[in-house]
Amino acid sequence: MTTIDIRIVLNIVACLALLIGCQRAPSPGGDSPVTTQRLAGGRLTDIRDELSWTFRDTGVVIENNGQPLPSDLIRELLGDQSAPKRIEATWRFDEKVNMLHLSNAKADGENITTELSISIEPAGHVRFNLGNRQYNLFRGTKEP
Repeated sequence: MTTIDIRIVLNIVACLALLIGCQRAPSPGGDSPVTTQRLAGGRLTDIRDELSWTFRDTGVVIENNGQPLPSDLIRELLGDQSAPKRIEATWRFDEKVNMLHLSNAKADGENITTELSISIEPAGHVRFNLGNRQYNLFRGTKEP
């Protein structure tokens, strides 16, 4: 090969290396973890209906657009009780076991004397499984 041929081959190899290096990186898969910081100031909205959890720094409001909360959620949180339209509580998230704990809770203004707990797991980058329901996470929510 002549010097010119070697230069052409090297230029082609350099161009190919540049093109390969400029390929779009594959989009990352997997789940974004549930954290206290992600929940605070966020709103979880059920993917099937109007049920929502609106989180503040220490407080949370669970409501269903003025309708009674779904019976499956009430069974998970309160056992077999009548379905309130709204639950307000203080919350904390235990990252070690992925449990959301609610204390100082009130169901339609009536005190709940026990601490409530429900599991929460990531389900992608903007979704969470909270109990047996799946929710989308929205940031920058308005006051409940």
